Amino acid sequence: MSNPFAPDRQRAIRAALARRAYQHDTVRLRDGDLAGRDWLVASPRGLFAIGQGSATLAVQGWFFGLCRSGDQLYLFENCGLRDRSAGLGRLIGLSIKNNCLGSPQVLAKGLDANCHQVRVIGDHICVVDTANQRILRFMRDGSPLDTRQILPPAPSEDTSGGYCHINSIAQIDGRIAVLLHNGRAEPQRRSELAWLDGDWHIAARASLPGYGCHDIAVDPAGTVWHSASQSGEVFAADGRRVRLSDRLMTRGIAFSADHAAVGLSSFGPRQLRDALGGAIAIVNADWSVRDMISIAGPPTDIVAL
Repeated sequence: MSNPFAPDRQRAIRAALARRAYQHDTVRLRDGDLAGRDWLVASPRGLFAIGQGSATLAVQGWFFGLCRSGDQLYLFENCGLRDRSAGLGRLIGLSIKNNCLGSPQVLAKGLDANCHQVRVIGDHICVVDTANQRILRFMRDGSPLDTRQILPPAPSEDTSGGYCHINSIAQIDGRIAVLLHNGRAEPQRRSELAWLDGDWHIAARASLPGYGCHDIAVDPAGTVWHSASQSGEVFAADGRRVRLSDRLMTRGIAFSADHAAVGLSSFGPRQLRDALGGAIAIVNADWSVRDMISIAGPPTDIVAL
């Protein structure tokens, strides 16, 4: 008799539930209570609320991007799982009021399943459409504004350097930057920070001291940080570099007034990563690790509460 808890069976069940949620415009809110929680963490196994040394599943789903803007939370959810051809990505919103998640709504649908970060820049929601090397912009109510083609389209299997795997976006001192992962290039190329001009064209590209990087995060002092994912480190624009693991990949950085949270993921074949575990390192201002909290999936993005 087959094992109902085998990974392939579990993945098939998750896929069916995700497609059903997409078809019925359902946001699978599990536990919206954020009392005593300090961080929210997106992952392929759900949105987790972190605090008091533990993690609670807040929303079911496969999540990449996660952004807080005031009392609103925006997430990118991949309801197609590994099937990118289905176009089952969607942008969802929730409110954060009185230490509680609520008012779930689907803002936009039909997006590529391989979109990554979500950020509010100006008064617009920006979704990083990684596979298509562009930024999708939406109004706060989810109505489409426009599409900004950052780089020419290129197949994801391209190894010439044309496919850059854009995964992060941020506004820094009035300028917009995107992170170019560059992980497919042969020979291997360092990741880059690309600065955009007023028309959203690349005006400058700066090589970063890391490979397969993620994240553009700004600490309370205004210093920009990135995850050097392949080496298990995070590094800053001022030259600081912190190793958090010798065996786990860093992805996801967020800052509060006194601490930072960094996502740590097991590394494996891309088609199996949704089944891998992860952890959140809570670090002090001197980057010493205060706490290490396990979660059921590999972190993709983090916000402070």
